[in-house]
Amino acid sequence: MDLVARKADKKLKKCRSLMRIARKNLTDLKSPTMDSMPASTPYGNQVEARVIKQASAQQELQEIYQAITWLKKDEQELLFTKYFDFEEPSNTAVAYALNIDESQYYRLRNKALKEFAESYMAGSLFENV
Repeated sequence: MDLVARKADKKLKKCRSLMRIARKNLTDLKSPTMDSMPASTPYGNQVEARVIKQASAQQELQEIYQAITWLKKDEQELLFTKYFDFEEPSNTAVAYALNIDESQYYRLRNKALKEFAESYMAGSLFENV
C-alpha cells in the first residue's frame, strides 16, 4: 500500500470512533437532518466543548461520506463495509461479503483508497506526500 492509500486508510479507520462521538450511524449519514442545534442549552465549558466535539465529528463524517459517494458502487460498498461496520470485519470477511477473492479485494481496496483520497476535501490527503 502506498503512502496516499495508507493516509486514506488511517482517516477511514477513525470512522467508527467519529460515529460514536457524533452519535450517528451510517443510515443517519445517508439521510442527514438539517437540525444542527444542540438538544439542550449548553451549560459550562465542558458541555460546550462536548457539543463542539460532537458537531466537529458530525462534519468530518459528512465530508468522508460525501467523498465516498463519488466512487464506483463496488468501491463504496467495500469502504462502507470495511470502515463503517461496528463489527470491524477482517479483510477476508469483507472479501467474502463482496463475493470476491482476496487478491481482488486488495486491488479494489487500494484503488478505492486512492480515489477516496482524491475526493476527500479536494485531495488534502495528498499533501506532504
